[in-house]
Amino acid sequence: EGYECEKVAIEKLKHFVSKEAFNIDGFGKKIVEKFWQLHLIKLPQDIFKIDYEKIKKLEGWGNLSVSNLQYSIENKKKISLERFIYSLGIRHIGQENAKLLARHLKSAVNFFELSTNKDIKDLQIIDGIGEIQVRSIKNFFLNKTSLRVLSELKKILTISNVEQLNENGSL
Repeated sequence: EGYECEKVAIEKLKHFVSKEAFNIDGFGKKIVEKFWQLHLIKLPQDIFKIDYEKIKKLEGWGNLSVSNLQYSIENKKKISLERFIYSLGIRHIGQENAKLLARHLKSAVNFFELSTNKDIKDLQIIDGIGEIQVRSIKNFFLNKTSLRVLSELKKILTISNVEQLNENGSL
């Protein structure tokens, strides 16, 4: 589930930076693997705290490529709730389930409050979210590493709330 296993951690980081999640330009799968091996990143929050001076010293990294990477990372500190939920790589929570959860929860505050486990069972009322997804979300919030990742990301990121659609309008 978490980042304890090296292979799982690398795959979760690849998922985190993927096009459907944070979509960080210039931060692909190969970069994730290389930065992991060099101990530059171990957890998702490390991406936003990366040491650019160390990267400049790496072979193949010039000032321009480092500044482009820094620009890309800085621009991704604002993300929608659904993309954020999806980026976490919670087992059985794909893009559609992340959208359903985001629409139901409406705000990042409500999502983070799931860590208290008080409202997790209520998620089953969402059409398209079943027992398996609820169990995965519960397991995610029971994992200490996941909670630490969430806590750190909460400090770094601006997660936009879901905008309410006016269903009473004429269109």
